[in-house]
Amino acid sequence: MKLTHLAAIATPLVAGVAAAAGLTVTGLTANAAPAAAARPAATPKIAVYDCANRPAVRPSNFDLTCDGSADLAKLHWSSWDTTEATGTGVFWIDNCLPNCAQGHWSHSNVIVVLWRPTPVAHHRGDYGYSKMTFLTPATGKTFTMTPPGAY
Repeated sequence: MKLTHLAAIATPLVAGVAAAAGLTVTGLTANAAPAAAARPAATPKIAVYDCANRPAVRPSNFDLTCDGSADLAKLHWSSWDTTEATGTGVFWIDNCLPNCAQGHWSHSNVIVVLWRPTPVAHHRGDYGYSKMTFLTPATGKTFTMTPPGAY
């Protein structure tokens, strides 16, 4: 049986995909070599890095200052992708007056936006959000900082 140009290309692909799925295909020519199964492109792994340089994906809590004087709590993420992450939560901060042990804690609801993903050194394909912006709906104020991890 003589194969057309399209069949000559498609036959090895079908055989390769079927073999990868554990299926047996009959009716293919004997000289059709199985091709490697097509793999989807790897999705970059994107996280926000904490004080200990541990990656966190969609964390429910996040320490902002590494000394425990500011924290994001009750985080709920509406998006987390290769460009930015958006969520809501509660921003807690200790005024540290007269010192952090005796300081007064206050809190406010915030919208959190993580952005500017950058490659993580020595971890090919891993990215970390390098900026975070907080929007406080009650006051209309915004604040942008770098996450505490130094990946």
